[in-house]
Formats: sequence, structure tokens, C-alpha cells
Amino acid sequence: MTGTLSTSGTSSMLGKLSNLGMVFLAVAVLLSVPDSFAQKQLKEILVFAGAGMQSPLDEIGKKFEERYGVKVIYDYEGSGRLGNKILVGQSPDVFIPGSEKWARILKEKGYINDYTPIAYHTPVIITQKGNGSIGSLHDLADLNNRIVLGDAEAAAIGGPSTEILKKAGLDESKMNIKARGITVKQLVLWVEEKNADASIVWRADAVQSGKVKIIEIPEKYNCINMIPVCQMAKGNDNAAAPDKSNVTDNGTGSQWASRYISLVLSDEGKGIFARYGFEAAK
Repeated sequence: MTGTLSTSGTSSMLGKLSNLGMVFLAVAVLLSVPDSFAQKQLKEILVFAGAGMQSPLDEIGKKFEERYGVKVIYDYEGSGRLGNKILVGQSPDVFIPGSEKWARILKEKGYINDYTPIAYHTPVIITQKGNGSIGSLHDLADLNNRIVLGDAEAAAIGGPSTEILKKAGLDESKMNIKARGITVKQLVLWVEEKNADASIVWRADAVQSGKVKIIEIPEKYNCINMIPVCQMAKGNDNAAAPDKSNVTDNGTGSQWASRYISLVLSDEGKGIFARYGFEAAK
């Protein structure tokens, strides 16, 4: 007797064939993606940078993207936190801490090849405009004044602040310190919003704020810090910046990182830092 195929059996078989067809279609689409698309997906670099350099670095990143079609992704945070991220395995293409401390640590441990100064950070005291209770470094010891300082482990300004106070003979344990900030931007904001009377921050951040009064720290007490740009140790091809002719659309991440470093260290890059209140390196 000739058998017949039931309607339900036919539907089930067609359904399986349809699903199989969708799988083959998906594979075909993936295989047909052009190499140029894959390359475009790779055309970005990750830069770890101290929060105090956000304004000049954002401008440099925009210029780099316009010039080369490579997007610069920034992770802005306290230099200590960024340095520890690298120590636990995170790997940016470029590292720009707010002081030389973390550049030295990471070079000694083999995480970076070398570093070069971009500019210099100069610590200053800030308070609200019109606040007459803060006029000098020693006014920070007045218990009537609420002080906020950078965290020595998280913020690049933390270590220099401690050293400045020590040089001036001021005991932090006897000061009215209300909080420790993890970035210099946080310290500036606290003073701007009158949550504190004074802080020690980088001059560039005080200049960019425009809302605070700047009080100079005597040279004999001050601790000027170098801002380095660090070449990550990802292989020999990252040891030096390539010629422009070597940087092509299918260049490696290390080549783009080297080109980015070249822009940061150029007269153009240093000029951008200078416009935001930094002392550019010679």
C-alpha cells in the first residue's frame, strides 16, 4: 500500500529545513564580511590617562581621529588606580599618568618600554574667590579651615601634597582634613561647591576651573611633577614611532599608538597642553 505523508510531518520537515537554511545564511553573511569592515572595527586605540589631563587630551584625540580615522578611547581616572589596573592585567595602548611615579613603577616591572615628558604639573593652593581665611600654605593648618587633599594611593597629586606639607613643617594629622579625593577634578569640585575651604591641586586644573582663587606655593616647598607619555611593552614594533608612510589603513594597534604618541609630543600637541594651563616640556 502506498504510504502518505501527514500534514504535520510535512510541516515539521519544512520547519527543520527552514531552520537549517537560516543557519547556512548566517554563516554565509559572516564569511562575506569584507576585510575592510573588520579592519575598521579594529581602528581604535585605548589610552589610560590621569583625569587632570582630560581637556587637552580630548582635543588631541579629536584631531587624531580626524587626521587618521582612528578613534581614541580614553579611560580617565586617578593615576594610581590606572597603574593598578595595568598591574592586574588590563592593557591600554598608551598610558599617560599625572606624575612620573607610575611611569617608573611600570617601567621597572616591564609593563612599559619607555616614557617621555609632555608637560609639567605645578601644585597650587585653591580656595573660593573672596575667601579671606586662606592666604598662604600655613593657613591650611588652621582648624577653622576645612581641607581636602588627594589620596596618595589613587591620585597623582596626593604624594606631592604630602611632601609639600612635610617640607613646610605642617602635620597632616593636626589639620582639619575632611576628605581625600581620588582625582584632582574631584578636589576642585569640592572647593567650587564650598564643600571645603581649600585644597592643593595642579595649576592647570585651577586655571581650567576659572571659579577658584589660586594661591602660589613657595618654590622651596613646592614639588613640580613631570607628566609622561608611556609606550606600552607590547613587542618590538612599539619601541619607536613609525614613519607616516608606514602607517596604513591596516596598521597594527601599536603603530597607531606610536602615531598618537608622536602627535602628543609634537609642537602642536604640547601647544594644546600649554593653552590649558600646563607648562609644556621643551
